Amino acid sequence: MIDDLVRKIKSVKNNIEEALPLIDNEIQYIIRNKNQSSQTIEKILDTLLDYGQLGIGAEEFKKLNNYYASFNPTDAKYYTDSYKELYED
Repeated sequence: MIDDLVRKIKSVKNNIEEALPLIDNEIQYIIRNKNQSSQTIEKILDTLLDYGQLGIGAEEFKKLNNYYASFNPTDAKYYTDSYKELYED
């Protein structure tokens, strides 16, 4: 039973790792085009916060959140604080 759970977690992690380049492309597109849609950015940040539980996406999270802070520092700080609370304490 535990072996099955470990296999499933590894499978999920592999799927996320395969999707990460697509997410990074989307982040680059957002930054390049100066997209300031909080809804779009926060959806990706929320996803990347979830991925952090598996040790994936920290660089992408920080890149997007740093961009977000350039025009929405209050909401970006919420994400910075959330990240620190979850993964750096």
